[in-house]
Amino acid sequence: MSYASKDIRNIALLGHGGNGKTSLAESILFLTGATDRLGSSAAGNSVSDYDPEEIRRQISISASTMYTEYQKTKINIIDTPGYFDFAGEVAQALRVADIGIICVSAKDGLNVGAEKAWKALSDAGLPRAIYISKVDEEHADFYKAFEQLREKFGPSLSPMSAPIMSGTKVTGLVDILARKAYKYEGKNRSEIPMPADMADRVEEMYSEIAENAAGTSEELMDKYLETMELSAEEIYGALGTGIADCEITPVFCGSAATGLGTVVLLDAVKNFFPYPREGGKLVDAAGPAKAIVYKTISDQFGKFSLFKVISGKVTPDMTLVNARSGAQEKLGHIYYMQGKKTVEVQEIGCGDIGAVSKLSDTKTGDTLCDGKAVEAAPGIEYAVPCYSMAIAPKTKGQEDKVAQGLARLGEEDRSFTITNNAETKQMVIAGAGDIQLDVLCNKLKNKFGVEVELSPARVPYREKIRKPLKAHGRH
Repeated sequence: MSYASKDIRNIALLGHGGNGKTSLAESILFLTGATDRLGSSAAGNSVSDYDPEEIRRQISISASTMYTEYQKTKINIIDTPGYFDFAGEVAQALRVADIGIICVSAKDGLNVGAEKAWKALSDAGLPRAIYISKVDEEHADFYKAFEQLREKFGPSLSPMSAPIMSGTKVTGLVDILARKAYKYEGKNRSEIPMPADMADRVEEMYSEIAENAAGTSEELMDKYLETMELSAEEIYGALGTGIADCEITPVFCGSAATGLGTVVLLDAVKNFFPYPREGGKLVDAAGPAKAIVYKTISDQFGKFSLFKVISGKVTPDMTLVNARSGAQEKLGHIYYMQGKKTVEVQEIGCGDIGAVSKLSDTKTGDTLCDGKAVEAAPGIEYAVPCYSMAIAPKTKGQEDKVAQGLARLGEEDRSFTITNNAETKQMVIAGAGDIQLDVLCNKLKNKFGVEVELSPARVPYREKIRKPLKAHGRH
């Protein structure tokens, strides 16, 4: 089934490690029926964390793509790593996402991961939303976390939901925009009376939403200043515009483990989150076929190229031209990605995300175009590697095997570099940190059967002492 651009949402999940990105993705997939059980990183059975290294470490190390359907809207989800060693994966995700959801724990509040995610989205010119996770855990404080975020990021933050508390226990959730209270039981939710002690606070939060909505146009602001209120229709219309223009940042909350608050988020994704865009403009469904490759998944058996269609549509057996190399790429079967699983489809529409296998001359960041309109789209910018080590096989004579394996891994991860230092006779690998390099070493062993070891890179000194000198100093 192919989807129209207006029925597609592309979201990236960002934030500090351990703040609930993967759990939120699992909750969305489960509650919409895309999966029949709620997976987790700790159990090693989540849809997105399928790599052996992710399962062993219980963290995300690569940007994983999933999808689901909610009320006839296709939602593509890219779950990104929270550890800074894997910032290159975040850069890939933001190249094709149309909005980023920053996950922040209600226990920890504002953290450096949230700040980095906010900056990355700002630098990319992408809209932002925030999800305050784990509101039902011990020592969680939604209101404290929200105030920390608002103090840091400004008044554009608009609360869309809030937990209902009974002492220290969460008993339900309020949908601020609908001004309704709900209790949750598994996949089901039922409306309950608004708690009397929350009524004033809910109205205050609703007014904050209305005020931010009014700021999206002079007409709405004039009406709001005159009457101090807007109709529900006016607020709904303004939210979509304000979010897309980065003037409003909706803030949601919930517990992915119980499904609390996930439906409120899904309603907003469908109703207010931006349609697919490219270069700040809506994608062109009527134009010639064009797709940007944002990720490559490679192993000893071959590779998958993941792409976003930014013009026209992509179908099986289509021939596209690589704008970088000029090579013609004949497509075979095309797929939707559900973590490590593939779902074959007959068409991927404009704005949608898909995958194709066995492209011969296409790398991450390349643009595939209709032969009559070859023009490269902007690629992906990676941070300059700042941590380097010498790498060598544990068994002599396997240097070529190491080089070949790293070349294949470089198709997946463009954020690290390999150089052969002719002076020190060492192969030097450079990346963002020690965790990234350790993961690469383990992948060499698991995927390509070669064990390596890291050591400090030798410094090629070019100076030497030619003769002794005497010097005098005065203190």
